[in-house]
Amino acid sequence: MIKLLALLFFISPLFSQQKAIEQISLDSYHFDLPQPEYSLYKAFEDLDSNLSGENLFQYLHKNTEIKNPVNYTTASNLMFSTIDNFQCGNGRPGVFAFYSLICVNGESSEGAAYREQNDQNGDGISGDFMNVEHIWPQSFFNKNLPMRADLHHLRPTFSKPNGYRGTAVFYYVNSPYYSLNSGARFDGEYFEPPDAVKGDVARSLLYFVVRYYDRKIKPSNYEDFFVSKIRTYLQWNRQDPPDAYERERNDRIYTYQGNRNPFIDDYTLADRIGEKVFASH
Repeated sequence: MIKLLALLFFISPLFSQQKAIEQISLDSYHFDLPQPEYSLYKAFEDLDSNLSGENLFQYLHKNTEIKNPVNYTTASNLMFSTIDNFQCGNGRPGVFAFYSLICVNGESSEGAAYREQNDQNGDGISGDFMNVEHIWPQSFFNKNLPMRADLHHLRPTFSKPNGYRGTAVFYYVNSPYYSLNSGARFDGEYFEPPDAVKGDVARSLLYFVVRYYDRKIKPSNYEDFFVSKIRTYLQWNRQDPPDAYERERNDRIYTYQGNRNPFIDDYTLADRIGEKVFASH
């Protein structure tokens, strides 16, 4: 399976200085980044290997609480400048457009600074810019915090794929009227992410339900949006397990938010909880 990692020559160490390029001062971005507060250690070190079902669901709910919530502007700035800023194939820093699987060079905190060169993703739109995609649509929880700024379900995307996805359900698409070279497709009802990030999408959705099931996050079409698709998302989680890129991203988010996506640390936890338990929430 082609993973997003295959697009990288290598992933730079966490918060390392980039070599052989001119550094751009963070001061030029006109915002203050919070400093990482949490050293990397096992966030689930007391997890019983025999825990499963509802008991495991509730354990993860308790142990995924955000310790250092930030506002939405800070989360967006962090995402573009730090959390999702890796190295492109040319060895220079940049951000990958999540659905398009295209890396755009830059170190800015602003999505508008990351522009597509011509029509790189093949959707018929030239020079598109990046913005913030909420895997769990923010309109479903009225843009409330901490959900809106939770980096575990925020991803950088070009604006057109983001706009087409909107609040559409993630599922398979047979007859798309909008598609990307990466394999992302939309048919007016469902949005299918590329194979390379199907697991990433699934783990974001499963995390979001575990973390926020007791908040007002459910849309009127919750059955179609999530419950009836759980089996598919569990399958995507298995067929596209976390790669080094996703694990590194989880580490970076942890240093700022103080919480982790447990399904990235151990993707088998999702099946240990099981379809019925997820559906009951």
